[in-house]
Amino acid sequence: MRKHVIIIGAGIAGLTSGVYLQRSGFDVTLVEQHSIPGGMCTSWKRKGYLFEGAMHWLTGSSPKTEAYQMWKDTGALGEDVPVLLGDPFRSVESDGKVIHLYRDVDKTAAHLSRISPADAPLLRKLVKDVKAASKMQMPVFDIQDLKSEHPKKMSYGSLLKMLPAMPVMNRLGKITCRDFAARFQHPGIRGLFSIVPDEYNASSLIFTLATLHSGDGGYPEGGSLAMARRMAKTFTDLGGELTLNTKVQKVNIQNGKTTGVTLAGRTLDADAVIVTQETVAALGQLFDTPPQDEWLVELRENVKSAVCTFVSLGVRAELPDHILPGWNLETPVTYAGRAIHGMMFNSYREYAPEGGTALTAFLPGDTYDYWKQAKADGRYEAEKQNIAEQISRALCAKYPQCEGKIEVVDVATPLTYERYTGAYRGAWMGVTEPGDKMNRYPGTCEDVGGLYFAGHRVMSPGGLPSAAASGRQAAQLVCRQYDAVFK
Repeated sequence: MRKHVIIIGAGIAGLTSGVYLQRSGFDVTLVEQHSIPGGMCTSWKRKGYLFEGAMHWLTGSSPKTEAYQMWKDTGALGEDVPVLLGDPFRSVESDGKVIHLYRDVDKTAAHLSRISPADAPLLRKLVKDVKAASKMQMPVFDIQDLKSEHPKKMSYGSLLKMLPAMPVMNRLGKITCRDFAARFQHPGIRGLFSIVPDEYNASSLIFTLATLHSGDGGYPEGGSLAMARRMAKTFTDLGGELTLNTKVQKVNIQNGKTTGVTLAGRTLDADAVIVTQETVAALGQLFDTPPQDEWLVELRENVKSAVCTFVSLGVRAELPDHILPGWNLETPVTYAGRAIHGMMFNSYREYAPEGGTALTAFLPGDTYDYWKQAKADGRYEAEKQNIAEQISRALCAKYPQCEGKIEVVDVATPLTYERYTGAYRGAWMGVTEPGDKMNRYPGTCEDVGGLYFAGHRVMSPGGLPSAAASGRQAAQLVCRQYDAVFK
């Protein structure tokens, strides 16, 4: 008799677990509170414009990487999904000059050295570090004692390839990205390297550059929502049941074993439950008494939330083929007690009606408390309108042809992500600060049989590949519990 598994949350971790388990001979029900699959991996439409709300590049998009097979298994990627490798990857304007970050680190270093000869020694060091880091990939391997159709073990060869990256990780893991960028004399170069939030340790930046240099980090055509929908289709085509607009109220535990979940007005029985809702929020919401495993206690005590605010604009105007993503502002944008002196946009002409462009301004920083207080004070909509107007003015000041042509402005705050995904503080991943370890938590509970956890908290620092890998791990844990072959 086939075993029944309930997965709470149809984000990337939940969809990944669901596909692997359904393929491995289980009956799987995915329960999602939102009206669409994807969780944090999402986009949204407003008046004909599609705004990207998550993915700006994807680790594992290259077939040469270990993670690619995982994306292919789940339907996220495949031969029929074009992957865009925009180059230059990023550009900023500084002192009237446009400077570029190319995917090829040698090309970037040569370009920036011509602009700022004084920074050439640091740029040569950067090239060495990026090339060393490019030898390291996100490992994808099987758990111990698993029956697998295609066993994938961590090999000594893979470990040896990673050795050159270890000194780089140790050295740059001790400083912030802000400190790393401050070493460069040219202000434009400092701004160019702010693709990773300032408070992250600098190894995060180097490994991002290494991802690009190795030919990875592409953008699957259609973006976040299209990728999530491909994964959901893979799951349902395998016979899985996807239940949307349904919130799980409680995980049911009896005599030290999970028996299923409680929904609104009914109980759904299961042989195993995988919780992929953001772990910190799930522990506080889904259990009468949360599990007290040491790893869960550690996770809750050390949680650091990466959150942001997106301001999206739909503009019916003829903008240049490649608008400049970043530039310094004559008048800073102010909100949440901070001043933003540089603007960074992502633009998507293919996401807009003919003659238009969809743009998204990414405002990093944990402003959750600011927005929460604004909500409590009745100022939430007014504050959203305020930041929307400031961003709109900044865009029109740079591109006057946008004046009077902005058809849509949409603001997504940390509270927006909290409402739609149930994530703690609306966090889409964790912050890896100087000195932080990269944790890979077990995802199991010693005192509760049949209960598993997956999601971006389970494998730091998070993001889409970590969510998928944790979902794959959870599926393998269930397979091992029931002595099933993982497929």
